[in-house]
Formats: sequence, structure tokens, C-alpha cells
Amino acid sequence: MLSGKFKVVSLALAVVALSAALVILTANPPKTLKTAAGEVGENRSTLSVSGLGIVTVKPDQVSVSLTVETEAENASEALSENSELMNKVINAIKKLGLEDRELKTATLNIYPQYFYPTDKPPVLTGYKAVNTIIVTTKKLEIVGLLIDTATANGINRIEGVWFSISNELMNSTKLTLISMAVEDAKRKAEAALKPLNMSIIGVKSIEIVEVSGYEVTQYRALSTTSETTPILPGEAEIAVTVHVVFYIG
Repeated sequence: MLSGKFKVVSLALAVVALSAALVILTANPPKTLKTAAGEVGENRSTLSVSGLGIVTVKPDQVSVSLTVETEAENASEALSENSELMNKVINAIKKLGLEDRELKTATLNIYPQYFYPTDKPPVLTGYKAVNTIIVTTKKLEIVGLLIDTATANGINRIEGVWFSISNELMNSTKLTLISMAVEDAKRKAEAALKPLNMSIIGVKSIEIVEVSGYEVTQYRALSTTSETTPILPGEAEIAVTVHVVFYIG
């Protein structure tokens, strides 16, 4: 009888021990990471690789800085003459197909002008008004005509012409570049692992670093015998770099 009771107690203790073990295992599962390749242990080896995606595109946007400078004996006359000329310029270039949203005032200043005689106080000689507008448009085909029209109607200083990539083109191109950069990183990782008889079994992290390059074209006075001033946009490079950490095995 005592032997039977001992067997029952032993069996009960075994059940309790097994239940406790299951509870501990459930509360502390093995640390793993699920990837497309399956489950990867947290302490598995990793390989860090950088990838580059780069394309050459034609800029689709141009900005032109146009300035009118006028001088007069008093500030109001200088500003009035300046405003008259700038309005004439704006009306003329809008006839080329430009819209109000493509024009903006960059600066408007009025400065006193002085003469500095030797050993005497400065003498006020008049005032200078300076008004600069920036034209930003995707109508690249009219840039030369825009410059010629502006100078013919009162612009007496061109600060510069520069081409850029619009946000729309940049965003659509970046998505392609990110894929190119990740593929580049993957190819590099596979090339490094092949001699070691290892392979990629997952991805721990991806960091995207965006880098863009633009070619800037500055305006220069060219032959006045040409029909319109030739302005060439050239090409620009857009590049995206990624840093990928692969799980390897």
C-alpha cells in the first residue's frame, strides 16, 4: 500500500515539474527575428554594406534673377522710376506665357548715394532704388527670349540663371534610385560572401541617405547678333546612398 502511495506522489510531482518547465519556456521564448528567409537568431553574424543608385537627368526647371536699378535726386523719384520700369518688364515677360505664380520679388531696397570729397563731410547726391525679381519656370524653351525681352524693357542687371530639378521629378526619380541602391548593396554583399561559402539570410536594417547634385548654368553676355540668347541647361546627377546591414550565415 505504501509503495502505491509513493508512486502516486512521484507522478504528481513529475506533472508539477513539467508544468513549471512549460511556464518558464513560454515566459522566456528564444529570441529570434522573422525575415523573408525564415527565423534568424538575434546573435547571428551581420555584414554592413553601402549601395549607390545614380542617374543623369535633364533639369526641368530654371530660375532667372532680374534686377532694375534706378537713381534720382530723391527717394520717391528713384522708386517711382524703378517701379515703372519693373512693371514694364513684368508685363512684357508675362506675354511670353509666364504666370503670376512663376514670378516673385526677391529684394526691394532704396539707398542714399554720397560723394566723399577729400577732408570734407560726405555730400548726399541722390538715391538708388534696386528691385530684383526671380522667375522660376518649367518653360525652359523660352529662357533666352525671356532674358532678351527683360533687358529690352528695362532690366539692367542679371544676377544669374540656374537650372534645377523640380520636386515632382526629384520624388519620382528617388523611388527608382532607392531600389537601385539596395540592389547595389545586395550585389556587393553577395560578392563578398561567395568566397566564404556564406549567403544573405535576412536584413537587420536599411538607412537611406539622399544626395543630389545639380549643374548650375550662369548667364553671360553673348553675341548680340543671335536671335535669342542661347542658354543650355546641361545635365544633372541625382544620387541616393543606402547603408544595409544583412544577416549572414
